[in-house]
Amino acid sequence: MKQRPDFMMSASNVYRTPHFIVRQRLGLLFNDEESNELISRDTYYARTPERDAEYEIRFKKRIKIDGKRIRTNVTVREYKP
Repeated sequence: MKQRPDFMMSASNVYRTPHFIVRQRLGLLFNDEESNELISRDTYYARTPERDAEYEIRFKKRIKIDGKRIRTNVTVREYKP
């Protein structure tokens, strides 16, 4: 059985830019004194022919195949080769 691609592991949302496939992991930060915030930990994976092929298979039913980012209040970025 084939493993899930790295960009799909624990993903809340996945989208594609010209140079990266981006995995978003969303969370809600609760704060009793201020307002709650939606946070995102984004991992940017360099696009490769293998990753693009997996992406195309996973998201072939999307009307706009590249998808889009879900807006959040706070973002942490990480880059993977």
